[in-house]
Amino acid sequence: MPGVSGDEIIKTTHKRNFIQLGGARPNNPLAYAGQNGQYMAITGVGAPELGGVDPIRVQDPRRPGRYRIVGRSLSPADLASATLTLKERRGSVPKQLSKINCAFNAYEVTGSCKDLSDFLSGWTDYVLIYAGALVTDKNLGDRSPFDTDDPIEDELSLVLNDIYPVGALSFGDNAGPQVDREVMDVVYGSVIQCGDCGVPDDGTQRIYGITRPSGAASPGLPAEVVYSLDGGATWNEASITGIAINEVALSLDVVGDKLVIVSRDAGPAGGYYWAQLSTLGVPGAFTKVTTGFVAGKYPNDLYVASPREVYFCGDGGYIYKTTDVTVGVTPSNAGVATTDHLIRISGQDETIVAVGASMAIVKTVNRGATWAVTGTAPVAQSSASAIAVLGQLRFWVGTLSGRVFYTINGGDTWVEKTFNGSGSGVVRDIVFATDDVGYFSHDTTTPTARIFATWNGGADWTLAGPRVLNLPTFNRATRIAAPRDVDNGVAANNLAVGGLSGGGTDGVLLLGVAAVL
Repeated sequence: MPGVSGDEIIKTTHKRNFIQLGGARPNNPLAYAGQNGQYMAITGVGAPELGGVDPIRVQDPRRPGRYRIVGRSLSPADLASATLTLKERRGSVPKQLSKINCAFNAYEVTGSCKDLSDFLSGWTDYVLIYAGALVTDKNLGDRSPFDTDDPIEDELSLVLNDIYPVGALSFGDNAGPQVDREVMDVVYGSVIQCGDCGVPDDGTQRIYGITRPSGAASPGLPAEVVYSLDGGATWNEASITGIAINEVALSLDVVGDKLVIVSRDAGPAGGYYWAQLSTLGVPGAFTKVTTGFVAGKYPNDLYVASPREVYFCGDGGYIYKTTDVTVGVTPSNAGVATTDHLIRISGQDETIVAVGASMAIVKTVNRGATWAVTGTAPVAQSSASAIAVLGQLRFWVGTLSGRVFYTINGGDTWVEKTFNGSGSGVVRDIVFATDDVGYFSHDTTTPTARIFATWNGGADWTLAGPRVLNLPTFNRATRIAAPRDVDNGVAANNLAVGGLSGGGTDGVLLLGVAAVL
């Protein structure tokens, strides 16, 4: 009989803990439990998914005095909770003896045969994120008993914003023969459906990409949409009604039940195309819209605040807005804040930021009522090529010179986040799937595309396993996307990558997925 050679079941010996005081922020370092901080254990974890499920009963018309269930009433879940037990280390004043007023994050790494003190690569299975922990009560225990020599333990009762895992993203070339040209942009559809009103979807099943036209190739082929309705298992192609062979479609997004594609070549002022999505997610015929765009102030990118609030950034510092994509746009900022070309735009809640040439960074904190440049810009020698907005004060910017910067004060000051290869190549895109989990795409001067990942708010980044696995060799990751309006666990464990193949002509559309069994 063969001997036991390993563990198939996760045990507590496979786990170590980290803590990040102040929460998932790029300026908040990690403390490794027992080495950089108190020894800790996380116990009594509760993660409710529903607050309650109650039957909706009505009188049964066929049976007097009887009732039948016609539905269920669901109430929101309570916050997740846990107990953090800390053993006091000698040589300093334990932090938990003072007030812990701010939220913090705890991380539980899981694995075997690894250095579990290595937060980035010292795990094999997953990292569990305890996000936004607040201390509601402290039990400092028996401090000075008469006749024992037990270690002093302090118990902190926590409520948390969420508890969710981060796993190993394994990449594969999913679109195959449907992608024969560079993928200029890629997005997930944002439909969550349990199956009552359509095909079951956790927010990862609908994926849309837009390709570059074939240019001078014979015969010339216009830009087209490639899409999947089953999470990348199969792919389809859709033509863009009326688009010219030489039109370069730069970006796309889902606006409610419509797919919108931005083209700066749609006319003398540029414009966009929109198509109705069927209940299954299939795009119908496209309609071109140029109304409201100003000649020479071509649109380059779009940000969807809601189905009735969409912003487009463009040349000459122009920012357009529409409340109905079937009608057209009006200028929200007619090049007043800056006249530099604005290339990318992103936002969250009331805050929207557009970036572009000469490191122009323009923001609004009141949903476009007023726009202004940020107090400072990271560098003047380059242009911004990527932007991610995490709130009114936190932005991340990537540059054409291959550098990454962040601000935690709305752009008054900036900090450069260096990485392996920073200062060369190009940072193409930055995306945060959750407050904790983010990515940026960078290509070297070779060129070779690379994906960097963080799961502690940008304090640490990695492009290697176990987080990033099997990324094939190709030229550039033009755009990346994470699922939106989904559970954090789904958003953190799925990534779409669109770009240019290693041959320089073919396209790639990759899906990185962490297996959930």
